Amino acid sequence: MRMEGAVSSGKGSERPLSGRSFPLFRRALLLAVSSLSAGVTLVAMNAYSPSDPGFLAIQLLFVVFILSSATAAVVGVATLWRGRADLRDPILFLFVVSLSIFLLHVYTINLPPTTDCYDTSKQAFGCIMDEVYYVPAAQSLLAGKQCQPYADACNLEHPYLAKALIAVGIELFGLTDFGWRIFPTILGTLSIPLLFAITYLLSRKMRLAYFASLLLAFDTLFFVHSGPALIDVPTTFFAMAGFLVYLYGRGFWKFDNLILSGLILGLAGLSKETAVFLFAAVLTYHTAFFRGGVKAWAYSLAKIAIPAGIVFIIGLQVYDSLYTQPSLPTFFQHLQFMLKYGASLTGPGWTDDLLKSPITPLNWLTYYTPIAYLVTHVTVSSAQANIVYVGVGYFGVTNMMMVWMVFFWVPLVVYRWARGGEKARSPSAEREGDLKGGVFALVWFLWGYLPYLGLWLYGRVTYPFYILPAVPALALGTAYFTTREWFSSRLATVYLVANFAWFFWYFPDKAFLPDWVRALIGR
Repeated sequence: MRMEGAVSSGKGSERPLSGRSFPLFRRALLLAVSSLSAGVTLVAMNAYSPSDPGFLAIQLLFVVFILSSATAAVVGVATLWRGRADLRDPILFLFVVSLSIFLLHVYTINLPPTTDCYDTSKQAFGCIMDEVYYVPAAQSLLAGKQCQPYADACNLEHPYLAKALIAVGIELFGLTDFGWRIFPTILGTLSIPLLFAITYLLSRKMRLAYFASLLLAFDTLFFVHSGPALIDVPTTFFAMAGFLVYLYGRGFWKFDNLILSGLILGLAGLSKETAVFLFAAVLTYHTAFFRGGVKAWAYSLAKIAIPAGIVFIIGLQVYDSLYTQPSLPTFFQHLQFMLKYGASLTGPGWTDDLLKSPITPLNWLTYYTPIAYLVTHVTVSSAQANIVYVGVGYFGVTNMMMVWMVFFWVPLVVYRWARGGEKARSPSAEREGDLKGGVFALVWFLWGYLPYLGLWLYGRVTYPFYILPAVPALALGTAYFTTREWFSSRLATVYLVANFAWFFWYFPDKAFLPDWVRALIGR
């Protein structure tokens, strides 16, 4: 049942999934949320006054969180498997794909080894891209170190939540590659089933959801950023979790889906301030499909915006009260610093070594030479010649097989949406549920791309990985296009294979291949 003024995410013949039928699931989920909240609180308290019992309690609480959240996931999936025969295929599909991607991450998680992952110039652990900033920031959190602006060991230019997750990994597993990378890896892997669920709730089309999740799994940039201790993937994960709760349309306890989605989107903002663009995306989509008067619309927006703001403000203030006194005593001053720091990043940014020109947002959708985050080379000597190939290669580049499709699906979605009416209310538009998937992808992509285009025109630095939060939108939009009835199934299969080939080519480590094959392909 939909209340007046609510947004419908689509209806199907499926039986509703009620949380009341999953008592063990609900208890495990409640225990997971409680232990996580208590653990985060203890981390903050222990930072203020470190003690061995405090560290032990933190470790215990996070072990409880891992076990209870895993129990909730297993019980939830098992209940669905028993009670919903129609969901067994997608459950099996997501299990295989997610497990495969996770194992690929585990395969590369210790590359390079911890002993070789230390920046002597900065005297900091981390070796892949910005790990040298985020690992020390995580260590500062654990040590309770007081911070001030422009101190590399604190990284105050971004909020702290994603770095706190890195810190949890270090606390649980030690100051190793595995410790500082495991939680970003888990969140990156879980983003795949999240996109599947988002796509299905929007379209009620399994085929579209299959395609979208596979395309995200095969994206090089998302995979590479999910492995190291970086903060963009956790930000995107929390935003996608907020999208999912919003689209699911059901509340929990006394909170409806709008309030809950706002709370989770607040966590995305606490991970990185650029989550504001993803927040704007969900508000735009909500407005586009809202049914009701102006007052009801404004009230519904407030139910999303106010909880998000409360979580962000309180979360940032707690951090500032513990870590940034007296330099940044309030969240408002910290926010001012973040904006000031961002405004100071002017100039051309990274330069394309092949094109000999700056990499701009225009290149993000056309072409740029993959950025070498960390690349090592191996030389194979023989009597005839020396052959050099890439040993370990972390490259920052999206799967251009997917990106180039933006020039096809964006015009199609705009045309189909416009044909259905100003707000897609006509019966013909409403009958095609997957159009909502296309529109959601469009809004998500535009908010994940156009702000950076504007910042570039304004003279700000815009790095290619800034498009990462929009990568799931690119996957969803591409899936919308390639699952049209007039798009050949064989061609769609060939297209998926091409995406996998791109993913394989830029996979960080191909030690599983014979040396002669690696020498032949140069990787």
